[in-house]
Amino acid sequence: MKNRKIILLLIITILLIGCSEKKEPIKLIEVSGEGSTIYENDNIKIKIADNVNEKETIYTSILNELQKIDEFSPIENIEIQISKQYIVPNIDKIIKCDAKFIETEEFKKELIKKSYGIYDNWISEGLYAKIYDIEKKEVDFTTYYSNNDFSLFGARFFEPFSSIEEIESVKSASIDLVEYLLENNKKMELIKNNIELSDIEAWAKEKDIDLSYQREIESLMNRMEAYAIIGKFILNTREEINGFKIDMNLEGIKSKMRGTDQYDTSKKIEQIILNFDKEILSIKREIKKEAPKFYAEYKEILNNLPKANYIFEVQETNYFGGYFNLDTHKIHLISVNLHPHEYSHFMFHVGFANVEPYIKEPLWWSEGMASYAHMIEPDIYEVWIQREFYAAKNPMYSYDDLENATDDILIKVNSICEEILEIYEKNDIRLDNIEEVSRDRNKRQKLNLFRSSYKDRIIETIYGEVFNKGEAPNDLIMESNSMDPYLHYGFGQYLMIEYGLEKMLFLKVSDYENLTFKEYFGKTFEELKVDWMNYLKENIKGIESIL
Repeated sequence: MKNRKIILLLIITILLIGCSEKKEPIKLIEVSGEGSTIYENDNIKIKIADNVNEKETIYTSILNELQKIDEFSPIENIEIQISKQYIVPNIDKIIKCDAKFIETEEFKKELIKKSYGIYDNWISEGLYAKIYDIEKKEVDFTTYYSNNDFSLFGARFFEPFSSIEEIESVKSASIDLVEYLLENNKKMELIKNNIELSDIEAWAKEKDIDLSYQREIESLMNRMEAYAIIGKFILNTREEINGFKIDMNLEGIKSKMRGTDQYDTSKKIEQIILNFDKEILSIKREIKKEAPKFYAEYKEILNNLPKANYIFEVQETNYFGGYFNLDTHKIHLISVNLHPHEYSHFMFHVGFANVEPYIKEPLWWSEGMASYAHMIEPDIYEVWIQREFYAAKNPMYSYDDLENATDDILIKVNSICEEILEIYEKNDIRLDNIEEVSRDRNKRQKLNLFRSSYKDRIIETIYGEVFNKGEAPNDLIMESNSMDPYLHYGFGQYLMIEYGLEKMLFLKVSDYENLTFKEYFGKTFEELKVDWMNYLKENIKGIESIL
């Protein structure tokens, strides 16, 4: 009996020793590539360019870091490319950087994020401290969050938007929270980006932290990563949830922020992203509701659009607010209020690029659709109405080139703006009832149409007769591009109101290169223009003076 107990103890001892042994080392196969050496297995790939010095040392260093991560939890998938040309680290799915970057803490955190597909900075910060046994700096974040809203959003980690106190508080809270979640068997939820607010409520209660604000921005959890690298601040989101990437120029933002509260700036960024979500979803819901047949046929495209890349421009005054670059497919935003308009261009230009037949849509279609998208969301349009009032009351601040304009041009522009304000008043659109107007879809549509009716007149007054005023010969849909540029906005919107969004959307996927207005709408281009002008006169009081 005694011998049996001894044998049993030996077996248990052997098993315990076996369990405590380190995981098998990562094994990679070395292969030669064009101008590089590749080390890989089924889920790890390290590619080092031949122009990099001490390749073996670099490879060994990366492998050692990956081994630590793999011992914590098996690496799912990662690809790393090292080359002298990658001066600025690429933060998409593949880590692309130079040899200098691999020596930084940021590289190790990036390895953790990409090994498991993690997006949130707070998760990677906490896992980094755990995997690399980093001593947590003692910070009284409980006191800090008694005076500030609690947020797990990654932008809080970076100097342009955060004080030193805030950075240390967020890091401390993140490390403590990840440690708490690991102790409560939430390891896989962390790695899979599946942390819920319910998972952190007990932790917050223990620390006396109010989660009210975090509940407001709950949709930002598990999906945001943020970077500050060489003059840029970058936000990146998971593709399956309105995926997009935002690039902001740090120096420009810093100059804008002088004298402002950094904490407040972080909150503003959070709200911008939530508004982007709201606007994108509103456009898709509008299509689903108003064009159900089109949505049913093209919902895979609409719900799986490529990741949008936003460039935040910093400019003191620019009334136009932004643009969509047809060549780079990037959305440039000087004013975030213009986002729905420019996102519409992105959605239909990039999303439908592979739909046959692909013919670049006429300007009145693309601008009309973009303007229509802009008025869908009431909250966003309310801000825009306020801006329009400001533009009419302060033309010098709204149009840059008026600074050097002659007195004659200034008088004409001011006269037009006075007419605009009078028409607003006649149609019961005033500064004291903007919220009421923005909640009324019909009024938003009228205001949108009105705006497009006077823009070309102001621009031509400033710049002279610069627009092509030709007509559409032969009534071809594509040849209607010869209209004044700003008339495209109103004409396209009018056709959507009169003939419905469904009909307009199906035109996008039609072979309209040789299609006439008469064939598609039952009326010629000239007849539709007359109908449009009559519609404006019937629905907007006093507009005749602007037309």
